[in-house]
Amino acid sequence: MRAVTADEMREIDRAAIEDYGIPGEVLMNSAGRFVADYIMREFARCPVCLVCGTGNNGGDGFTAAYYLFNAGYKVRVILCGKSGRVSPTSAVFMNMCRNSGIIVHECPDLQSLDDIFFDSGIIVDAIFGTGFSGPPSGVHLEMINKINNSDLKVISLDIPSGLPSDGPIDNADAVRADITITIGLPKISIVTMPGREFCGEVITADIGFPSALTNSEKLKVSLIDRELFAAAGLNGDSTDMHKGDRGHTLIAGGFTGMEGAILLSAKALFRTGCGLATSITPAESRRIIAGKVPELMTEKIPDDEPSAWVRQFMDSRRFKSLLIGPGMGRSLHASRVFASLIDASPGAGISRILIDGDGLYHLAVYLKNGSLPAGPQYCITPHFNEASVISGVAVDSLKKNRLQSCIDLAHFTGCTVVLKGPASIVSNGTDSYINTSGNSRLATAGSGDVLSGIIASFMNRPCGIETAAACGVYLHGLCADLFTAKNNFLLMKAGDIIKKIPAALDQIYGSWKTK
Repeated sequence: MRAVTADEMREIDRAAIEDYGIPGEVLMNSAGRFVADYIMREFARCPVCLVCGTGNNGGDGFTAAYYLFNAGYKVRVILCGKSGRVSPTSAVFMNMCRNSGIIVHECPDLQSLDDIFFDSGIIVDAIFGTGFSGPPSGVHLEMINKINNSDLKVISLDIPSGLPSDGPIDNADAVRADITITIGLPKISIVTMPGREFCGEVITADIGFPSALTNSEKLKVSLIDRELFAAAGLNGDSTDMHKGDRGHTLIAGGFTGMEGAILLSAKALFRTGCGLATSITPAESRRIIAGKVPELMTEKIPDDEPSAWVRQFMDSRRFKSLLIGPGMGRSLHASRVFASLIDASPGAGISRILIDGDGLYHLAVYLKNGSLPAGPQYCITPHFNEASVISGVAVDSLKKNRLQSCIDLAHFTGCTVVLKGPASIVSNGTDSYINTSGNSRLATAGSGDVLSGIIASFMNRPCGIETAAACGVYLHGLCADLFTAKNNFLLMKAGDIIKKIPAALDQIYGSWKTK
């Protein structure tokens, strides 16, 4: 499923009406009917107060009110504004409400709000839609505050009123909904942080927009969900294949005192289908790592200048991908190993490189002297502090518009970027993906090392590197969701994510059978 900006949704509306000949009243009726049906299904005969604005979002509220009233619900309708200012399409349904006997309470100013109260039932917020740009003020702001202070369950239509659609949020003056029924497609702010915290459960209402519009390749942001993962073809193995067909991954990291990072990455790598993997670490670390993951081959990096050894070693093996950075440390020696591996990779035939952990620190240093070598495709997986070090942009600025920050970082580095956090974002600078799985227990030691192993394994498969990254992020989050669904939320550690990989894949595909 795609996610859209306000302008993209406005264009879909326009094209549906003007190019496909679908009257705006038909679309509004479908939206309001969807909302009413949902309330009738989930909230049996409770009082409903619908707070409507003068735009088309208010029209969806009027339509829902009409259907609820005729189904026997006790309905109150409050209009934030004057009825003479209601949009023509919305006015059709406002008049239907009035002609049916529903009183529409007009609140054009602050004084008119004195007698407004919410005593029971649920509130439907239909004040502002995707066309809103804020901050809200006057009667609208006061109504938003009244809704938030009501302690009643709140359903927002399309987007919580006061929340901008496109990502950046400069204020917190928005409805805090328990449920958001978004029309047609989810809006960027609904599925990214910090806007997602205002939305509660998000339900997407299919109201009949042509699929050619809602699935258009012009829409460059998609949600990472089960359907996207299942369509990626990651389980499409041939019956006539050997381990080399599943890729040989070189892992560089796990330096002294941080050997566990490589062990977690390697376990996740093999659990998600990698055929072969070799780790390279200092001699002391190799003694600790060797044999801990039986499938993992190990080699030691000499303590002296590593560049000559790296070239010779990579010439003697054939690797498809490189995972560099987990537990690598930030020493001068680690920095030289990093640069040597990056420089030698194109000539060694490595087609894809994933940089994570301490590798991101070394990448920031490397980029000060030039760009990454042409040839391989690159993926990086920073959290916000790491993204700030690489880009030079303050963390607060990165968080204010997370989607755009991820896109900008992809352009700056020339890499596919996984910007980690709640609703992690993946972007190659053109196409972007927003994750729908995972929970806050992923913020634990080693979780990122597991994610790196999963993505590195998928990078060996016949799909785009951005698809590998997106699917890795989704699987990683789904494993956390499965664990916390059956265990105390506080118990999860990184190793538990790996243990849940088979169950997560089984949930996605329905079986382990090759398809």
